[in-house]
Amino acid sequence: MKRRRITGLSRRQLLKSLGLSAAVSPLIPLLNATGQENVRPKRLLLVFTPDGAAARDWNTPIDWSPQGTETDFTLHPMHQPFAAHQSKVIIPHGLTMSAQGAGEAHAHGMAGLWTGSILNGPSGDANFDGGNGARTGWGSGASVDQIVARAAGTTTPYAVGPDDPQQPTAYRSVQLGVQTGNPTSLNRNIYAGENSPIHPETNPRAAFDRLFANVVPAGDQTGTPTEDPSVVAARAEQQAIVDLLQDDLQRLRQRVGSQEYQKLDAHLEGLLALEQRLNAGGTTDTPTAGCAIPEAPPEASGGGFGGGSSFPDEIAQMIDVVSHALACDVTRVASLQISYGFSNVTHTWLGHTSAHHTMSHDLTDRRAELEAIDTWYATQFNTLLDKLDSVDEGGSTLLDNTLVVWGRELGTTAHRFENVPFVVAGGGGFGVNTGRYLSLAGEKHAKLLVSIAQHLGLDVNGVGNIDPDSGPLSGL
Repeated sequence: MKRRRITGLSRRQLLKSLGLSAAVSPLIPLLNATGQENVRPKRLLLVFTPDGAAARDWNTPIDWSPQGTETDFTLHPMHQPFAAHQSKVIIPHGLTMSAQGAGEAHAHGMAGLWTGSILNGPSGDANFDGGNGARTGWGSGASVDQIVARAAGTTTPYAVGPDDPQQPTAYRSVQLGVQTGNPTSLNRNIYAGENSPIHPETNPRAAFDRLFANVVPAGDQTGTPTEDPSVVAARAEQQAIVDLLQDDLQRLRQRVGSQEYQKLDAHLEGLLALEQRLNAGGTTDTPTAGCAIPEAPPEASGGGFGGGSSFPDEIAQMIDVVSHALACDVTRVASLQISYGFSNVTHTWLGHTSAHHTMSHDLTDRRAELEAIDTWYATQFNTLLDKLDSVDEGGSTLLDNTLVVWGRELGTTAHRFENVPFVVAGGGGFGVNTGRYLSLAGEKHAKLLVSIAQHLGLDVNGVGNIDPDSGPLSGL
């Protein structure tokens, strides 16, 4: 029988044409693996705090831009609390919010912040006050965290799809909040899709009990560190793939012409070398003990939405929960919403007697007090970065392997959408070029959403329905 010859085909086409294992097809990129890649999973964390940068009125906002050049700059005072992490931060100054639709700016800013999508008008049970009586419904698109959480591939946080029975984490994504209020368009910014908001868990103790119920921290009973569970799981998965590919390539060699022998043999040699490295103990030289269960928050914490003395404590508790959840691989995609649009929090610990939103519109110049609020939120953000950066992941930290994006629903307290004060942190472990100040006057923030998705391994050119083909931010 004459042997069939197949030439001019890619490896994927070659395997497909010969009817080889369907499980192999998505795993072809492993044929090029060296065995030395960083096996730490990518993570994404979105953080929200309310209102924009301080303004006296529409025409007189503060100038919060850093001073200096792209790589040699000084942070504005409202961002100084996280100056110690400047080398792992990007300040994308000048972005204009891709947000529009029903209600006032707070409402469609909340809906568009992470989705880049229009806020629908009221319909049926979705009929909310979006500000001064202007009625709204829910948002019209999925938020970028949910787009990332649904994706699957070798360069994304999850190698398998959400319907795969063998999930690498207990939760595909986790939504946490601090005093986020009743579910309305002003109080939600994470969406599974159109008219499908996802409501955050706002009780720190409930979040702790649910997320860490079955978590075994790194280290045995004597406290001796063990290898990171995510590394062990990734190595086992790679080994299974190597075995599968070796079997299929051996069978394939019997079914192709001699012109393909050299290519197949090269692949087999690469797989054998990869197998030796996997059997030798993976890609980490030093076992890590990054997974630790945080202290349980008090039973009575969480649930309000007017601030009060418990507000700072609840933020600290949720920061603790989310950072440990990422460290323990409970999830790889998370969001933390602190308060909501039209925030009713009175920052009494800063000496304030008026609620945040009320202070924004009482017809007096409150820029100093509003800046103090922003600086206080930046202090909370610094606490989060401290915790993520303190987790050693073998040559990198949890912050290096997590893209953290801090955003708000407005550019200024005067309801402008220009110069929204976004902050991007981390991600250096998978190619984010940090330690920079980007001047992006007038660029649409939908481009930031695309850049987030692309850095998390997705092949997309648009997020949302307002600027659907925006492309990414070239500087990010």
